[in-house]
Amino acid sequence: MNNKIYNELIGDNFYVSKSDINGVITYVNNNFCLITQFDKKELLGHNYSKIKSNDNKKIFFKDMWDILLSKKTWKGVIKNVSKDNKEFYSKLVIFPVLDEQKEIVEFISYGIGITNSTYDLQYDKLTNLKSRESLKSAFVSNKNYVSVVTNIDNFSEINEFYGGEYGDMVLKQTAMRFVQSFIDCDIYRLQADEFLIVKALGDIYIKDEQINEIKSKLDYIFDKGYDLDDIKLHITSRSGLNIGTRNHLRNANIALKHAKTTNANYSFFQHEMLKVFANFTKNKKIASDIKEAVKNDNIVPYYQAIVDNKTKKTIKYESLARLIKENDVLSPFIFIDVSKKIKFYHEITKIMLKKSFDNFSNTDIGVSINLTIDDILNINTYKFIIKMLSSRQNNSNITFELVETDRIEDFKIFDKFVKTIRSYGAKISIDDFGTGYSNFSYLAKIEPDYLKIDGSLIKNIENKKDFDVVKTIISFAKMYNIKTIAEFVENEKIFDLVKQLDIDYSQGYYFSKPLAHNELIEQY
Repeated sequence: MNNKIYNELIGDNFYVSKSDINGVITYVNNNFCLITQFDKKELLGHNYSKIKSNDNKKIFFKDMWDILLSKKTWKGVIKNVSKDNKEFYSKLVIFPVLDEQKEIVEFISYGIGITNSTYDLQYDKLTNLKSRESLKSAFVSNKNYVSVVTNIDNFSEINEFYGGEYGDMVLKQTAMRFVQSFIDCDIYRLQADEFLIVKALGDIYIKDEQINEIKSKLDYIFDKGYDLDDIKLHITSRSGLNIGTRNHLRNANIALKHAKTTNANYSFFQHEMLKVFANFTKNKKIASDIKEAVKNDNIVPYYQAIVDNKTKKTIKYESLARLIKENDVLSPFIFIDVSKKIKFYHEITKIMLKKSFDNFSNTDIGVSINLTIDDILNINTYKFIIKMLSSRQNNSNITFELVETDRIEDFKIFDKFVKTIRSYGAKISIDDFGTGYSNFSYLAKIEPDYLKIDGSLIKNIENKKDFDVVKTIISFAKMYNIKTIAEFVENEKIFDLVKQLDIDYSQGYYFSKPLAHNELIEQY
């Protein structure tokens, strides 16, 4: 038979076979013979080893027989070889036939032949489950489905600790358990350790019953542990569930992300999760932008002037992080929190330190660089700061502006950092003072060179209560000879009140917006 006819038969024909309790073939239909190229007399009385490919692992058949002998239906894909040595795959359903005493008397197999090219595209070679490619035909429009995306927890750690061979064993066992438990469902391996379960529903169904059934089966699959040769593992998972007629995979993925975020085993899709998903998508894009910016040197400092309130002359600049993306300049309010989540924050701090030091290395004009408590506690960032200070003979124009000081838990560490910085000639400024937990006692101990008053107080300084709070802060600062800076000075009216309170310096759009370094060069 030529290959074209052979491939057509395999792609289109449905076949049936029967075997006894020992796997000896007792019946085959004509299509079975056409696909395998064996006559009936060559098959009857023999077992399936005549068509079995040696590529199938022993563990594959062990798992199959474990399921069948437990009187359950087996479903999956198996690799076979025809009489003329042509390989083909069979999509099979095998179920045991029981007598009145509930004992197995025979097995019946229903199968469809699959060509190699079809198998390669639509089936996952490791698990024999359907692949992501076959999802194109998974759902029928306007029909109800249960869709469940399940992800194995910490799968990468299994690979790293035990090796990829054990990771593959976990995936194969998981796939087999899914097939065994979800006999009325289609099972897909989407990627690495992620699986999709799809069950078609009728027009009438009880949602809670469907959800409880899924949960019960998943509990059964993962609660009994995994025997992998000489080791036994307890493996957990997260699952996202969706029931409906549209957006099956998207909604199940959103529910999965919600389960991971809330540390739950399961999460059922709710429409309010769409907002969280939108934020997740946005953050994912920002994370990509951060990585690209660091790689391509597009994290840059912009500088905003700090002026003397008496002379209106610039005495120094605050260094503010910006992310350059094509023609856009992104504020740290957009990317700093995300940078912390993806472990790029300290890299950005180092970039800002290096560029700010370099930009102001040959001038007497000062630069103020922001540091958080996280920066101070990070040993690598701390060493980098000391290295930068040690490389310069004169650090008198460098000020470290400490933000989030309300998060100080160990004052000794903070005090040591301040003393070390000062030993190199640099100055200290406390940022955002006046709101939240404003500790006057540590100001008295540290006696910073500058105290920057929180912008929310300055913006509302026309309010008598805020005016009086700022007045108290200024009075305290003067007792200890601490210079004061008002930020968010946005107009002349605010500036007049700032001067009235005898604040030393101002910063804000009334004087200048943040500028790139090349724009500053034109000014000095």
